[in-house]
Amino acid sequence: MTTGEKADFAGGFPESENPFIGPDAPDRRMIQRCIHCGSCVTSCPTFTLLGNEMDSPRGRIYIMRLVAEGEMAPDETVMKHLDRCLDCRACETACPSGVPYGSLIEAAREGLEKIRKRSLPVRVFRRFLFRCLLPSRTLLRLAGAATRLYQATFLKSLLRGLGLLPGKLAELEPMMPEAPPISSMRALPPEVAPIGEQKHRVAFFGGCIQSILFGDVNRAAVRALAANGTRVVFPAVQTCCGALQAHAGDREAARILARQNLDAIDAAGFDAVVLAGAGCAAMLYEYGDLLASDPVYASRAAAFSDKAMDVTVFLARIGVREAHHPEPRKIAYHHPCHLFHALKVRSEPIEVLTAIRNLDIVPLEESDWCCGSAGSYNLTHTEISMGLLDRKMGHVKDSEVPVVCTGNPGCQIQIAFGARERGMDLRVVHPVVLLDEAYEAEGVYRGATLP
Repeated sequence: MTTGEKADFAGGFPESENPFIGPDAPDRRMIQRCIHCGSCVTSCPTFTLLGNEMDSPRGRIYIMRLVAEGEMAPDETVMKHLDRCLDCRACETACPSGVPYGSLIEAAREGLEKIRKRSLPVRVFRRFLFRCLLPSRTLLRLAGAATRLYQATFLKSLLRGLGLLPGKLAELEPMMPEAPPISSMRALPPEVAPIGEQKHRVAFFGGCIQSILFGDVNRAAVRALAANGTRVVFPAVQTCCGALQAHAGDREAARILARQNLDAIDAAGFDAVVLAGAGCAAMLYEYGDLLASDPVYASRAAAFSDKAMDVTVFLARIGVREAHHPEPRKIAYHHPCHLFHALKVRSEPIEVLTAIRNLDIVPLEESDWCCGSAGSYNLTHTEISMGLLDRKMGHVKDSEVPVVCTGNPGCQIQIAFGARERGMDLRVVHPVVLLDEAYEAEGVYRGATLP
């Protein structure tokens, strides 16, 4: 259909307001690549849980096509089913036609945000969260410190006991991870020298939530990189990667943040841009696509994406130094969706864990199945998220392991919450933390100046 062929959408929605037409809309060529074979359906967590074709990748792509062609208005039904998508990308692994579903769903959500009628408080909150809080290390540290104060003092029991938490907040509060000591929220040093001969030089991307709630993971990653002959540089003016913004439909905010990170980190000066969070890694890897039409940043974004990688990938590529963990442990590994499906990283985390002697790696059933965290999905679609968590925790229980490793902060938070709710004595940890513990026990860091 071309402009002028049809005056209105179904239901009288004007064609001029079609959210799926324009340079940032879902790519119709990619929509048409879908052959509706159904290979994606059984891999989709929401379809498996809900049993509704419109909650499958195939169904959602069909919805996109109908809206783009004016056969369906972008109404509440369209928004509901597209919003329900986890963006886990499992369908991309299953698709025989190579449909880039992740880019389609994010473009669709960007379009829908342009016509969605949100209340003023919600609009203000989203703008503050995506464009003020997450990009600001100062505000994030203040929020982290406030959370630590709330959890470590009488405030938590007081507010709970008096019922002063609003309804939705009271429901979600138990899902909050335990905030670390405020001292661990400090910034990484500008540069960390390698232990021994320098063989590599990388830029380290700290992330926003990762730096505040999982600063211990970042420090473990930096120490492990140094132990493997790598000089680690931490560009101070880097900001949020933009993943949560892109997933929620504010891709313009993601583009702004991407440009800021490209200005902060000249990838040409490093062997790699390394980070310890799967969701952020997938976002950095997709900067090339996000800014493909930007005349100033397109080529830089593509070069940057080529060098962005998870810390386990970098360690596996250079040949990770082996070490003996002080405590024998049975562990299982849960594959973060964006690491497994978006980045196709499957063996490298296992290679890192295998380099740690004294660990017994136990298979985890459906280890590549989404745990239900999916960025902020567990907050916006809590019921569906908890259904997926039930499935994941059932497999964890069956594995009978005291430790689950996973490489994404959202997965760590979700699975740890699932363990608390079920009274399970379970440690949930990034693989690089176990590697760091092994290096520490063997005295690898002795005499070195490390964060």
